[in-house]
Amino acid sequence: MKIRLATLDDLETVYAICLRFHEESRFSRYPINPDKLRLTVTESIQAAKASCILLAETSGGGIAGMLAGFVTSPRFTDIRIAQDHGFYVLPEHRGSSAAMKLMIAFRRWAENRQAVELCINQNVDIDQARFNRFMHHLNFKCCGANFVLPLF
Repeated sequence: MKIRLATLDDLETVYAICLRFHEESRFSRYPINPDKLRLTVTESIQAAKASCILLAETSGGGIAGMLAGFVTSPRFTDIRIAQDHGFYVLPEHRGSSAAMKLMIAFRRWAENRQAVELCINQNVDIDQARFNRFMHHLNFKCCGANFVLPLF
């Protein structure tokens, strides 16, 4: 399993992974705007200093998963933290090294941008217990919860 940064040549591949992510998540009840999603992916790839899309690539050249993230400063300080936009491993690759290698690569990417913290959120409602075990295994501390109240 190799981890690499997505390029504009990966736009359709990343878009397809995002569609699978969406289908499996609690957001599946919301319609996708294909143009907005492609623009968001394009902007993330082009803003390489502040954002990234990391891809886990199998030895056969297929994509097993992705981690999209960015660096930002909280409103009250100038320090930088790295946060994910989305962290997704395709179901057929769960249990492989993809998730671990994506997290290691995201940490390195964040450290290279002088981030002092990684913040990974799980608000998509995909296998939360397994995700929590994985994050605890990586020594992440749970520091809150996500609550949702559908309005329609």
